[in-house]
Amino acid sequence: MVKLKTSTVNLGLRKGTHMTTGYKIMTSLAFSAALLTTIATMPAARAQMSTSGTVVVTNGPQTNPGDRSGSWSAQQNVRDSARYEAVVHANGSFRANRVSKECGPINDPQLHANCVASFGQ
Repeated sequence: MVKLKTSTVNLGLRKGTHMTTGYKIMTSLAFSAALLTTIATMPAARAQMSTSGTVVVTNGPQTNPGDRSGSWSAQQNVRDSARYEAVVHANGSFRANRVSKECGPINDPQLHANCVASFGQ
């Protein structure tokens, strides 16, 4: 029977410990890469400085599908306005709801009275 001599190399690690330094470095690198990727792909907010020194932040124009000029016509606007006026004059509860929504926040008595009068009650 032949006995082989094995040698051990001391890497400075104690028994029961792991290579935590290497693990920490890899974790830090992965986290940093993910953070930098997130920052790089975020849209930049554009800030403007006004004459008074305040910062105005804009995100560009916000549009709805109905805002496009192709779907709007003057004739349709006139028809919609006529329907709205007809409903306001014919339906008392609808008119009261609109008066409450549009005139309710107005605190000045004269302006409030003018707003209510504009509904032609």
